[in-house]
Amino acid sequence: MSCKKVLAAALAVAAGIFGGTAQAATPEEQIDVILNLPVTQGDELEMRLRENGDFAVTDLDGNGRIELLFLQEMRNGVPEDVDIENENVRSAWQCIADIPVSRKLYGYEISQNGNKLEPLAVIFTDDEIDPNLRYLESAVRDTQRGIIYYNVSTLTRVGDAGYRVSLQSVSLQNGALQIQTIASEFGNYGIYHEQGTPEAVFNHAVTRLGIELSQSAYAEFFSKFSAGYGAGADERFDAAIRWYPVQALRESKMQPNGMKPLLLDSWAGFFRTKK
Repeated sequence: MSCKKVLAAALAVAAGIFGGTAQAATPEEQIDVILNLPVTQGDELEMRLRENGDFAVTDLDGNGRIELLFLQEMRNGVPEDVDIENENVRSAWQCIADIPVSRKLYGYEISQNGNKLEPLAVIFTDDEIDPNLRYLESAVRDTQRGIIYYNVSTLTRVGDAGYRVSLQSVSLQNGALQIQTIASEFGNYGIYHEQGTPEAVFNHAVTRLGIELSQSAYAEFFSKFSAGYGAGADERFDAAIRWYPVQALRESKMQPNGMKPLLLDSWAGFFRTKK
């Protein structure tokens, strides 16, 4: 397919999927609302559908109104001076090049009256690092405040061969994604001729309060984080989000049932199971 046809198909998808005004109740009814909403060429949601990245259908705050999330990632290639003659070195660098250098998270939620999608604000309480919501370590609920927090570990490439792992708490509160980085691990990848995968070498770790952690102390901290760390949390869950490429959503428009099965399948993959 030519570039013009690909663009035309993407615009056709965006123009034809989003105007119904019926009150939505069940997730399937809400997905029907999304599929019937009008989208104007050039508006924010139409842009999300034309761009590369992944999407997911969720209900992060458990209020019964579904969200449509988009996650985009940016990557840098292999440095030009890499020893391309050695297969192991080349393979290891390809692994590093696959780690994103940055991400961008966008979200929309069904409105209270159930007839439109409203954009979610993204609020960072400290470091502005968009979370990798593909991999949820755990989820916790503060029942007194009625807030669900998702513990996420976000791996980011730093420079050519450096890395950062951000342990983050993500919640959806009053139409805003609240993101807090609880602790961060920093290190570098070792590249060796004898092996085709890079080896992560720990450098240091620090909490959001500026407390330095040794490698063993950080490992213990991470274990608690994965198990369901959360100040004030009194319920703990396993949780998962099912992501699909936005390209698959565009292509599904051409199928007999359109995009609805893919959106429903993403919703079916979202869960919180109490531990």
